[in-house]
Amino acid sequence: MRILALCLLVVLSACGQGTEAPPQRTTADRLAAPPDAAYGQRLAQICRTCHEVAQGTGHRVGPNLWGVVGAPAAHHADFAYSAAMKRSGLVWNEESLDAYLANPQGFVPGNRMAYPGMPNEADRRDVIAYLETLSGPEEGAAP
Repeated sequence: MRILALCLLVVLSACGQGTEAPPQRTTADRLAAPPDAAYGQRLAQICRTCHEVAQGTGHRVGPNLWGVVGAPAAHHADFAYSAAMKRSGLVWNEESLDAYLANPQGFVPGNRMAYPGMPNEADRRDVIAYLETLSGPEEGAAP
């Protein structure tokens, strides 16, 4: 029995040999590479606490994010935006989204988004790349 246990121990200890964890990419490495929309989608899971992302679905606490890139701020007629957001005059592009995601209250003082901000520039860039994928033909448009 001891020999069997010893053999099992040797076999199991060899299972982890030669498997190194992939190197962690630094923020500088990530910024040097193209934005990663798939990683941005994972990061954006926190956004889904308050926002819908699918075309044609309603709103949650925050407005639906489908088609947000390129749209004017406060563009959903059926969502109760803050007065600050309505007055902002913003168009959501890479620069405005980056500034807003970094510090929502600092960029549009008085808006109602409770999220404190995403400090990592590479994370914001990846989330914006994901948001850019949330667009397509208008509902009911001919293919």
